[in-house]
Amino acid sequence: MRSKHFALLFIATAVILASGCVSGDEDVSSSSIAVPTENLPEGFELLADINESTPGVDMEAEIEDFRGAEEIKDVKATVGIYQWGELGKDYDARVTVLECQDPECAQAAYSNYVNQTKFQNPPFKGVDRFGTAIVSGKEVTEIRDRTGREIRYYYIWTDENLVVLVEGNNDRAASLELASATKL
Repeated sequence: MRSKHFALLFIATAVILASGCVSGDEDVSSSSIAVPTENLPEGFELLADINESTPGVDMEAEIEDFRGAEEIKDVKATVGIYQWGELGKDYDARVTVLECQDPECAQAAYSNYVNQTKFQNPPFKGVDRFGTAIVSGKEVTEIRDRTGREIRYYYIWTDENLVVLVEGNNDRAASLELASATKL
């Protein structure tokens, strides 16, 4: 399963890089919302910044985990894909920012994400799935996910009509630094 994930990620990254949406471009995102592109924490490198105008990318598939029982209506989404480890060996970190029509839709997207069935059980015996953390002075939800034998740290929160999801790595401090780099 892990090799399938890497193969799909490699193909997606190749399509994105071929489309010209990389960190070296002057205008990497035509969306009004942005993901961190500069002053990234040590060890993180932006591979791609994708949104609805990125050729060959199905943004609806990128945000499907935010859709669920609660209606979120139309959203604008931007996803940053970051390399933090060895390319092709380690999973990538991601930052997803959704711009919803109103704060209620943002809260609905947040609820849909954290209430996914994959988060119903703890990642390991004795390890809580959810916790809290402080990002840029704001209390956010920390989600602990299992990646092989390690814990991977996710952070999710709302800010007005925005939903921010940071899928970090197995280093909690580095993942929190990436979350703080959103400046949201």
